[in-house]
Amino acid sequence: MTLLSIKSTQHYDFVKLPKTDLHVHLEGTLEPEMLFKFAARNHISLPWKNPKCLYEACKFRDLSGFLAVYYKGCEVLVTEQDFYDLTHAYLQRASADGVVHTEFFFNPQIFRKEKLPLHAIMRAVFSAVHDMQERISCLYMGTVMRTRPVEEALQALDELTPWYHQIAAFGMGGAENGNPPSRFRPYFDACRERGFRICVHAGEEGPAAYVHEAVELNVDRIDHGNAAIHDPDLMQTLVEKRIPLTMCPISNLRLNVVKNLSEHPLKQMLSRGLCVTINSDDPAYFLGYASDNWAAVHQALNLTTNEIFQLAINGIDASFLPKEQKEKWRNQIKTALYS
Repeated sequence: MTLLSIKSTQHYDFVKLPKTDLHVHLEGTLEPEMLFKFAARNHISLPWKNPKCLYEACKFRDLSGFLAVYYKGCEVLVTEQDFYDLTHAYLQRASADGVVHTEFFFNPQIFRKEKLPLHAIMRAVFSAVHDMQERISCLYMGTVMRTRPVEEALQALDELTPWYHQIAAFGMGGAENGNPPSRFRPYFDACRERGFRICVHAGEEGPAAYVHEAVELNVDRIDHGNAAIHDPDLMQTLVEKRIPLTMCPISNLRLNVVKNLSEHPLKQMLSRGLCVTINSDDPAYFLGYASDNWAAVHQALNLTTNEIFQLAINGIDASFLPKEQKEKWRNQIKTALYS
């Protein structure tokens, strides 16, 4: 397999690149057509007339505007079949997009008040993961909302106890401003005490100080981390500690974190030795899956072959895969780019 179909013009088919998607929210893969399908079979009314209107609603000004649409979409997920279909559809789509390994977030907190028991939701998600295991490598990550009390986060951690053997890590997302990572130290301490890897959304709409707080929490990964570009000392710390950043370029563009992808800090951070990676975040709402993000960044930042290689390798290194599997994918990436 070769990516360089036209070497002289550096033309790449990123679907052929073996790659990871380490920062993707399962609820954020709910395509408008599927959302309307679920709404119809569950007899749920929607504020949009049709999928086209929902696509129009996906022109967001900021994170809070996106989350309002996102949580409304979550309301159509009602039955066990809904959660199975959603998970299976994402994994099928990611596999077709050249993603060889994904680590997705899923937040049962959102659905706690619904009638469907947690065990039915988790059974559906893990059944879909099992049914797709021959096509794509996948790890599940639990996550909580930073806009809710710390006590709720600890409760959510306890509620997932029966599935600990199937969970790779725990994280935290949601509206960032006014909700610093340090407030959730008891939650992160509890995750670590139970043997889990931990990650936190920081430095997307929040300041570099939030990224610094994440470092002090001894996280394994930082989701986004854009704001670190404004603090050279912090960037050096991230390099020294080899803390990966799971960056989401198209998401950043859609939410006005950057005005233009040519301004995205990913390439500058890469040149300074940070372990930055490319991911999709909420691809159904931001209109861009993994390969779309790679292609957009390549076009905007004029990535070289060596930079593409390093970014792909960073995705493998930043994953929670075992060492032997990481080595397998490193070799396949090298073959894809340089053979």
